Amino acid sequence: MRIRQRAAVVAATVSVAVLAVGGGAYAAPRIASALSGQLAAERPGGQQTGDMMAQFSGRAPFDAQFLDQMIMHHQGAIVSTQAMIADSDRPQLRRLARDIITTQRDQIQKMRAWRASWYPHLGSTFTMMGGSMMDGADTDGGSMMSGPMMSGAMMSGPGVDRMYLQMMIAHHQVAVEMAGQAQHRGEHPKLRDLAMTIDKEQSAQIKQMRSYLKSLPPVSAQP
Repeated sequence: MRIRQRAAVVAATVSVAVLAVGGGAYAAPRIASALSGQLAAERPGGQQTGDMMAQFSGRAPFDAQFLDQMIMHHQGAIVSTQAMIADSDRPQLRRLARDIITTQRDQIQKMRAWRASWYPHLGSTFTMMGGSMMDGADTDGGSMMSGPMMSGAMMSGPGVDRMYLQMMIAHHQVAVEMAGQAQHRGEHPKLRDLAMTIDKEQSAQIKQMRSYLKSLPPVSAQP
């Protein structure tokens, strides 16, 4: 029963993460592409093909777009982390979960306050970017919910841990790309400072997660 419940939670979490990860026409196809590259790199002879270029429209202030996208990006990370590794059997993943949830909640609070203060009369920049959150998804309805993401390997605890790490490495890479742009293009010093912090923190967590991923048993060896 517990395995079935976890499988349902993971499926829902992946869906939420795709939709909440960055908004507008930006996030879903880029996370899917980045994750595909991450998964390919783990297979023999795999090639990294993820397109990690962050995109922002010229129709709204850059800082407003960054705040809107990063708030939702953080929300996606928190939802995924709570559902997938907050109760992991691995202490290092539980610690990682606490770090991600605590840090990103604090950053969301700051970004929401800045958004309200700096752009009180500006509506959501997602509508200004055009398209929907799922622009670029496969025409047959496929996205991150198909292929390796929904394989039987996710049914057990180690399978969930592995899937989380693969997904969150790609997710963090997008945040680092966005933060890199904000450090150069951001108008407000506070936003540039936060972008530098996000860049450093999530780059360090990417290295950490890659190390954890290597330490997991092969999928074939999982019970």
